[in-house]
Amino acid sequence: MPPRASSSKTAIIAGILAGLLAAGLGAFYLQQSTPQDGKAPAASSGAPAAEHSARAIDALMALPEIKAWSAHIEKASGGRAHGAVMETAPETRLVDGTAYYQLSFFESTPEAAHRWESFVVSPDGKRILVDDSVSGDLLSLEQWRKDSAPMQRIATQ
Repeated sequence: MPPRASSSKTAIIAGILAGLLAAGLGAFYLQQSTPQDGKAPAASSGAPAAEHSARAIDALMALPEIKAWSAHIEKASGGRAHGAVMETAPETRLVDGTAYYQLSFFESTPEAAHRWESFVVSPDGKRILVDDSVSGDLLSLEQWRKDSAPMQRIATQ
């Protein structure tokens, strides 16, 4: 019986991962094909939407908090869990007249993905705001660091 239980768990994990991949690819496809305010965010600069999305994701992944969280997750789980940044909505979010990508940092475990924090990032990756899930407000990185002390999150886990 134990091998069969392991096979079931493997199938469940594979299904979860396939679902997450399908959701991410679906969001990416919708992002590319859904116009915002009559035109895609990339139309103003001529660069493909995928390039803007990748630039926003790269900018978020370069944050010291994201790097530290990812390293902590890897180490604490013995490599069984990983940190990941994913686009969490197919549509951009308009902030001060600019379309921002909606991204979140997740801890991806064999059982599930757990959201740690949500962000909105400008297409050029130069402006990153934290989406406060409690108040619904957007916080600057400085305010978020001051209010939430995100680096302490890994010190207490």
